[in-house]
Amino acid sequence: MYDIIVALSGLGMFLFGMGYMELALKEFAGIKFKRWLKHSTQTNIKAIFTGGIATALLQSSSVVTLMTLSFVSASLISLEGAIGIIFGANMGTTATAWLVAILGFKVKIEVFALPMIGVGGIVLMFARHYKLIATAKIFVGFGLLFMGLDILKTAIEGFAVGIDLASYKSFPLIAFLALGMVITALIQSSSAATAIILSALSTNILTFEMAAAMAIGTNIGTTATAILGAIGGVSFKKRVAAAHLLFNIITAIIAFIFLSQLSYFILDILQFKNDPVTALALFHTIFNVLGVLLLSPFIDKIANFLNKLFIVRHEVATKYIHMVEPSVAESALIATRNEIAHLFMKCIKFTFFLINVKPSEVLKTDKTAYQIINDATQEYDYDYNSKYEKLKIIEFETIKYLNKISELVLTEKQTGALDTLYSSLRESVYGARTIKDIKHNIDQFTQSDDQKTLYYFNLIRENLIKAIQNALLFENKEISHETIMRNHEEILKENKSFVNKVTRNFEKEGLDEKMVVAFLNSNRSVLLAINSFIDAAKVLELVFEIEVKEEEQTEAQES
Repeated sequence: MYDIIVALSGLGMFLFGMGYMELALKEFAGIKFKRWLKHSTQTNIKAIFTGGIATALLQSSSVVTLMTLSFVSASLISLEGAIGIIFGANMGTTATAWLVAILGFKVKIEVFALPMIGVGGIVLMFARHYKLIATAKIFVGFGLLFMGLDILKTAIEGFAVGIDLASYKSFPLIAFLALGMVITALIQSSSAATAIILSALSTNILTFEMAAAMAIGTNIGTTATAILGAIGGVSFKKRVAAAHLLFNIITAIIAFIFLSQLSYFILDILQFKNDPVTALALFHTIFNVLGVLLLSPFIDKIANFLNKLFIVRHEVATKYIHMVEPSVAESALIATRNEIAHLFMKCIKFTFFLINVKPSEVLKTDKTAYQIINDATQEYDYDYNSKYEKLKIIEFETIKYLNKISELVLTEKQTGALDTLYSSLRESVYGARTIKDIKHNIDQFTQSDDQKTLYYFNLIRENLIKAIQNALLFENKEISHETIMRNHEEILKENKSFVNKVTRNFEKEGLDEKMVVAFLNSNRSVLLAINSFIDAAKVLELVFEIEVKEEEQTEAQES
């Protein structure tokens, strides 16, 4: 019983050390590492090597897979590139087995593990720079990982005394494959499962072939996390998870079929019979590399098959952010900007329908605001309450998403971009809400038979359309911001002129007092909407400029 408690304690320390080190490596990786990962998938071969190197460096296929999911869902890399990275990650994850085999069983662990924990802990107490803090965390995590491994190995040695290996020899090898799969799926870590197998092999609880069969099982079991994450998720998650599962099942079948031949090759021909721990690390590497060599020529066909197999069939409120994990700031900010730009246009179209103007008349023609108003005689049957609720749902989902991004370790520029995105989101929806709040006035003006009422109402609509047309000019790179803002000032003057015209001429024009108040209130709301839309468009453009400048600076440094 004592040995079981010690073994579980060692496993817990190993898992904690591994998780702590993964988080620290993820922080340490920074934007340059993520940008390298994003840009290194132009060909399938490059994607495979990128996945292998990234996983070996970060010591975590789950972190690399998370980044890959974020990039592919943000359309920064293709599905083919993502599959290539995942294939490579399976090769890179064998680095853990080599690390454990070489350091964990051939070096006195306390010689390096304790000093690493000590140095890391001391640095953490005094460090202020985030890179130094991340480095200290890596030291602590690395040390705890191997201390846990040492405790686990010692406990398993206690088990080994009372275990008769002969009683297990009658079990078929597929039972050990299943055992490795179940252990990995339960503890959600192929690295920890590999450590358990290597410990059992080093203490002669398992023969080499039993341990090799369990190692094959860990490859299948490691797909459990991706499968669970894809259940109920969007199509891209299912495609990537399916590619992961497909690779691991095919390589497991091949490795299991040729298990005896591979064992003979490693133990007898390469003469690792006296070093079974290193032999198992080599076996793990060989069958993963073989899997990549066999399947990499078919990456494009696999991607086409998965695209047809998993199709989006359910409606979601958001267009971009639901496809991107918010834990990778770079791709998450791009997805958020795209989402808010999409919401901005939805708010603009919503506003046009509220004032009985068809959006396509403004967005897809070169008509002036005056021409649009003259042609807009139809009153549209538009369920603005339900449409507004959809806008609010997108706003709420985007705020939740932005809040998750804000919890990450961000650069100063990313923090600035995050603030401007919050601002654009608020201003976009506020502009639409402001016009919705005067819908009763708009209906009153529209249904009036009085030509003077319609005249003043059309002036208000014309002013609003001009303002929105002007705000949309931020997309035109040939027009300067100064020109757009000068136009905006002229539109504001027209708004003010309308107020003077109504207040000075209402008696002469014979306007009803209630109607005058309605005009002034409506014009005030239009003024607020005009300012909100211009601010929303301006800061969206600012975020885009930040992204472009960062890319240009990085490319200049690389060249």
